[in-house]
Amino acid sequence: MRALFILFMLAGLQAPSQSYTVIHVIGKIYDSNSGQYLSKGTKVAENANLKFETSGARAAVLSSSRGRFVIQQNNQSTTQSDALYALSSVISPVRGRLSTRSGAINNAIDFNKHFDEGPVALVGSTYSVEVSPASYPMSESKFFYAQYQFQGETINKKLSNDDQDLIIDIDGFYSIDGKRIDPSLVKDIKLFFYSVEDQTSSLISNMDLVVVPKQDLKSMLELISDNKIGAVLELINSMYGKCTEEQLNQAMTEL
Repeated sequence: MRALFILFMLAGLQAPSQSYTVIHVIGKIYDSNSGQYLSKGTKVAENANLKFETSGARAAVLSSSRGRFVIQQNNQSTTQSDALYALSSVISPVRGRLSTRSGAINNAIDFNKHFDEGPVALVGSTYSVEVSPASYPMSESKFFYAQYQFQGETINKKLSNDDQDLIIDIDGFYSIDGKRIDPSLVKDIKLFFYSVEDQTSSLISNMDLVVVPKQDLKSMLELISDNKIGAVLELINSMYGKCTEEQLNQAMTEL
């Protein structure tokens, strides 16, 4: 009788099974345990086995006791879409927030660090970064432009500036002949500096850019009840790319 009582006590002390609530999903991730694709509001069990069916698929999830996490394949994972992954092998805490404002760019090394060392998240209608006037004086005759590939075609986009702030107008950047294009189909983005007087075009850096759709930003804000700015900033940095609090605050004024 005593042994039976001890068994009941031990069973009661066992930790409850952990689960996560999906906050946001990019791409298609299939949960073989539940037989469902991850979507906003669904639950993911701690023992789940997941299949990443689209390239770059990832999901943000929330645990009431552990906080916010991101589910995504790591760099060493196989790219086979039929491979199953234990949740424990593809889940990690969200990244911390960046500084309030990114520093000014002084040279080509800074440009590479800023735009080509991990993706940059584009939120809101514009993206701007301060550039040193001593190194890159911008005017009508000296300016930056970007070049990218879209469905086999080379596209050049002159970038505007506000004094020494280099500006990317996101709608204009991802439009051709006045028609909006899918940013995910844009490949091989490069940044150049052009001088009309010298007729020279200098390659400055590759650009790794990821657009955060306005609806995705709204969705994340709606699902997070506490510390919205900090929490959404962490999710953007984990799921899309580098983003500062200043950039996020500006984007939120446009919602």
